[in-house]
Amino acid sequence: MDIKPLAFESLGVRSQATLVETKDVRILIDPAVSLAPRRYGLPPHQIEVDRLKELAKSIYKEAKSADVIIITHYHYDHHDPGYIIPLDIYSGKTLYIKDPINFINPSQRFKRAPRFMNAIKGIPKVIDVADGKVFKHGYTTIQFSHAVPHGADERLGYVVQVAIKDNDSTVLFTSDIEGMPKHLHMEFTKSVRPNFLIIDGPLSYLLGKALSEKNLEEGIKNMEDIVKEGLEYAIIDHHVLRDINYESVLKPVKETAKSIGCKVITAAEYLNEPIQLLEARRRELFEKDKRPAKIPYKGLAELLSEGV
Repeated sequence: MDIKPLAFESLGVRSQATLVETKDVRILIDPAVSLAPRRYGLPPHQIEVDRLKELAKSIYKEAKSADVIIITHYHYDHHDPGYIIPLDIYSGKTLYIKDPINFINPSQRFKRAPRFMNAIKGIPKVIDVADGKVFKHGYTTIQFSHAVPHGADERLGYVVQVAIKDNDSTVLFTSDIEGMPKHLHMEFTKSVRPNFLIIDGPLSYLLGKALSEKNLEEGIKNMEDIVKEGLEYAIIDHHVLRDINYESVLKPVKETAKSIGCKVITAAEYLNEPIQLLEARRRELFEKDKRPAKIPYKGLAELLSEGV
């Protein structure tokens, strides 16, 4: 099994786009990229926009040769109704989607999911609601969790987790569970027993606002417990990499992992690339260069106005 992170916060954008390739099938999870509409009261910097364009092209290229595309939920950093990445990536593909009607919050149920479904109508070869289901592609199994809360607060909606298993290994993509603050988030992980984990980490940059101290502590403890379940690799990236102090947040998890021989790294480190915390360093970017960003896509401007 080959695992290739395509776009993450450690690579400079909001995303969890990941390509998983087995001997049977090429699977692309959440082919989308986004930027924070505002951070520190500032809009995206031109460097962020340039990086978004670069990674969007990479996702598009990999998507064209994928067999299966998965959408875990309907936030714009996980799905794209044609704003940035052309919809022909879905042409002739098998598409597995988070249920757009059940266990979903109002903004996704009545606006984002219908917009996406209307945009891709007639393009994919197959569209299947994935929640709680198992699909076989040769000797590769794609197993989805039932819908779980998007972190500790169900008002942000629900996501599906996905485990991909072949004869060699199992990778679990948690989607946006915000660092496992609930035992409900751990159940699927423990049931599939992955040796490779891709998890988003807690919303520590919003501590005291969208994340309580209690939820942060519970999320870190739960991640430590999961590491002890026999993981070999864990990519912890996405939400937690929006925090300039992410290393101190994840220190307990890394120490636990090190004691049992599990490697905990960012997507950039996994790819042997430099970490680019562009959103977290947006204030620094503007201090060096105050030029306004040129938004290259009309859809991106709408995306930024609505948030992710």
